[in-house]
Amino acid sequence: MSKFSGSFAFIFLSVFLTAPVALSASLPEGSADSPGQTSVESKADSAGADEAKAEQEVTESQGENSTPENSLDKHKNYVDSQVLRAGQWVDGFFDDPNSVAESTSTQFRLRPEFYYRNEQGAKFKFKASVKIRIPGLGNKVSFIAGSDDSGDGSGVAEDDGEDDSIVGLQFFLSDSVKWNTSITAGVKFNEFAGLVGPRFRYRTAMSEKSSLRFTQTFRWQTNNYWDIGTRVDLNFVLNQSFFFRQTVYGRWRGEESDEKGYRTRVSSILSQKLNYTTGLQYDFSTIFHTEPDNHVDKYTLALRFRQRTKREWLYYEIVPQISFEDQFDYKANPGIRLRLEVFYGGTKTSQFWKRTAEDDDDFRW
Repeated sequence: MSKFSGSFAFIFLSVFLTAPVALSASLPEGSADSPGQTSVESKADSAGADEAKAEQEVTESQGENSTPENSLDKHKNYVDSQVLRAGQWVDGFFDDPNSVAESTSTQFRLRPEFYYRNEQGAKFKFKASVKIRIPGLGNKVSFIAGSDDSGDGSGVAEDDGEDDSIVGLQFFLSDSVKWNTSITAGVKFNEFAGLVGPRFRYRTAMSEKSSLRFTQTFRWQTNNYWDIGTRVDLNFVLNQSFFFRQTVYGRWRGEESDEKGYRTRVSSILSQKLNYTTGLQYDFSTIFHTEPDNHVDKYTLALRFRQRTKREWLYYEIVPQISFEDQFDYKANPGIRLRLEVFYGGTKTSQFWKRTAEDDDDFRW
């Protein structure tokens, strides 16, 4: 096991020195007293210089050494692949739940949200969460508290999540390019029940511009409630500005849940990088359900505009949408979501920059 861990440490060091350095939109640990003063431009220039030097060294070494590519070289090429770099930027910038769940760094989030839909009216939510890495345990254990975002979240316009709050510990068993495995144990306050459950993710490149990610979660609570979630993502880099993801998410909850049967969400999401502080997502999602019979619950079309402000820790979103729902006889139901997000945290010692893989305007996937 130590040999395996050492290999991954060496792999990461190689990536850190040669890959385009992805800049976090959050603050590095130790600079929380002066948010927003990190120079993104100077870091990007330094990263570009390091990359150019590394590429020159690789070219020279390839001319001198014609030995076959070993497994370490293949692994490095995968880490440097275009699809992984693009996926990092999209997951970080648009705050994908997988990115949040796999982070081992200390993070604080505040997220006030306003929803309005023609049939449901107006609704306001305020979500807060914290993840604190426990020192001295090799980045293997984090304390978590606040809003529980372990549900679907793969859809751009999803606003039907439960307002659950938890306190607990997350134990990381593995954290590599391909595998991420953890176990969460704690207490859920809304129903006041203990909870425990594993989570694992597998990711592999299918080519330089396509990849597959599989995520499986399981949670059991002491009030005889359980939740099983399965998510499959097919990722495709279309060009240097567009990234397409086809997501299928299935959820099965126990008999103690208000939701019976199996719920499936199919989302086609096109992400567009306008620049390193602004992005768009175009989403078409369909939700199926097996109870009380097999039927389509909802169709949703949404456009998500996300902007990072001059302060690196402050984002805002505007998401106009229109849905066609079974409960309203599939009549057009327009709406909008407005969101602010305040984010502190992140660390460069993580294997990836789990937050935003930002760079300057010359950032290349």
